[in-house]
Amino acid sequence: MVSTEKRKYKRLPIKLDLSYRNVDSAAKEPHTGCTVNVSPGGLYFETAADAFKTGSLLKVELSIPPTAGLLESGGSISGLGKVLRTHIISGSRTDTELPSVRSGIALEFCRPLKFCT
Repeated sequence: MVSTEKRKYKRLPIKLDLSYRNVDSAAKEPHTGCTVNVSPGGLYFETAADAFKTGSLLKVELSIPPTAGLLESGGSISGLGKVLRTHIISGSRTDTELPSVRSGIALEFCRPLKFCT
């Protein structure tokens, strides 16, 4: 059986630290998480926070680690995204400092991310 890919963009399995906050929230402190995969159209990340609603707008900032010959001192990219779906994940993870029960969030970018200086 041949599976047809319905996604517009290919996802890259890349782990980046990210911070985010709900645009509609009065909270000033951002939450944190870690990406599981990223594409030009969106990303999927895991976080300890669990209060997400489909359609919510999140301001996200991804930390880009230093890369020799490309981005010597590292940096970050940021933008706005819409929550497409969420689900609760349980089970242990050894590759992240997130707790064993966490949320998985699929986010679609509202416009291309911008490099932060």
